[in-house]
Amino acid sequence: MGALAAAGVLAAAAAAGAATSPTLLHISSHLPKNAKASLDGAKPVTAPGEGSTVVAVTAGAHVLKVVTSTGVTYQTTLDLKPANLMKWKGKGYWCVNLLEHSVEVYSTENCEEDVTDAG
Repeated sequence: MGALAAAGVLAAAAAAGAATSPTLLHISSHLPKNAKASLDGAKPVTAPGEGSTVVAVTAGAHVLKVVTSTGVTYQTTLDLKPANLMKWKGKGYWCVNLLEHSVEVYSTENCEEDVTDAG
């Protein structure tokens, strides 16, 4: 196989691997008690107080709705871009932090710190 053909095969394999890697929304919570978070109207997941959870997600626009333990409800639109994906252990992550009345979208650097600390 020629060098050009080999490079093409490697590029295609890398692209296929990137396309099939799971992508997740890492939801951190700095709330003192559990909150419920739902993405695009799906069944809510529990975001533990002072903890985190993950949900499967793809790049693009999504709506994250949060209901805190005190009944405060808010939502935000997330624009998850592939360029902002943090990659770790074969998975891709976007990260948000639940606050009392809003959602903070983490930078790639903050996302890396949060995900790797969570293990």
